[in-house]
Amino acid sequence: MPTLEEIDWLQSPEGAEICREMAVEHPADTPAAIERWRKRVSAEHVAAAWAQVVYRRKAGAKFSRADRMLFDRVGLEQATDEVTAAYKARRFAGRGRIADLCCGIGGDTLALAAVGPVVALDTSSVRCAMARHNAAVYGHEIAVMTGFAGAEHPEADAIHVDPDRRAGGGRAHEPAFASPGPDVLVNLVGRYRHAAIKFSPGADLSELGLEGEIEFISLHGDCKQAVLWTGDLATTGRRATMLPGGETLCAAGGEAASWPEPAPIKAGDVVFEPDPALIRADLVGLLAARLELRPVDSEIAWLVGSGPVSSAWLRGFGVLSVIEWSMSKARPWLVAHGIGSLEIKTRGFAGRPEDIARRLRLTGPRSAVLMLTRLAGRPTAILAERMDAKNNPETGEKPGSSNAGCPTRPSPG
Repeated sequence: MPTLEEIDWLQSPEGAEICREMAVEHPADTPAAIERWRKRVSAEHVAAAWAQVVYRRKAGAKFSRADRMLFDRVGLEQATDEVTAAYKARRFAGRGRIADLCCGIGGDTLALAAVGPVVALDTSSVRCAMARHNAAVYGHEIAVMTGFAGAEHPEADAIHVDPDRRAGGGRAHEPAFASPGPDVLVNLVGRYRHAAIKFSPGADLSELGLEGEIEFISLHGDCKQAVLWTGDLATTGRRATMLPGGETLCAAGGEAASWPEPAPIKAGDVVFEPDPALIRADLVGLLAARLELRPVDSEIAWLVGSGPVSSAWLRGFGVLSVIEWSMSKARPWLVAHGIGSLEIKTRGFAGRPEDIARRLRLTGPRSAVLMLTRLAGRPTAILAERMDAKNNPETGEKPGSSNAGCPTRPSPG
């Protein structure tokens, strides 16, 4: 974590120029290079500038203007990426003043500042300074406050809260181990009413004691976060959203989300892997019913159909063969199909893909996907090929992923 003095220096013309030179011309990545830089600026400033160069390179995956932003290691790891933050911020449009509590380095702050006036609060004055700088990089001016979200209550019409999941040292998924904890969050919702609270996608929110909409958000196939929306920001019960395309799915009025009965798998069928946001939102059954697909097992979130379907929520795999799994059967079975290169997927299966691949020692000319799971309690291997991209479009209208009956944005009230 840099000091406030170092933050001031990094924002100065000299600090900015040192960071630029380190990034493109003269890195401080060896003892000799560090010694040369120390003849020009202090050792503390050399370390502070080089740290920013390293963080900015990593941050490029999250932020399009990372090369001008300020970070610390934990703050960067916890920050919401630019695409997800912008998507969430759109719900706040027209809501008046927004308080971003536990703002960190400002990943959500800079997106919220694009839709309304923002006050950002954090227990760290350094992170408040970084949040203000990062918002300015995106052309926004924000107010900042240093303090604890349970004690400081900035004037606002709606709030965004990102509880610290490393308050105890290691990363925790459950709200009970975050800061602020459930009691403070309940009080904050009672005070402000209109709130978005960010959680780990693996968190159990059933015991939180708050009602609202739970949304699971994925980006490029990785489930990034769960968000609890309350007050007028909530529009439904459970929602899955897939970015960057913005597809969203929730149950329309009276529509059941229960799973259909499982169906057997045979060669010629297509197995579909749902987006992880859909799985976490427990909406796989809903999409299966809409597309007339069935699960491969009552406890496995893969679907099966007789042919391809057009849905961005699913990745299709054409089934070549199915056997009950054992290592002794697997190698001759795969050799018979001429398989030399495998992508291994597992669901409800104990083995590690890298261990299985190493033991198979395949040398054939074909590539395929090996899907390992348990069907009706028996370990099962599904040999498949990825479907063409035309069967899994990234854009355009997508049957089964329509937002009809699923409100996407509440009206300001």
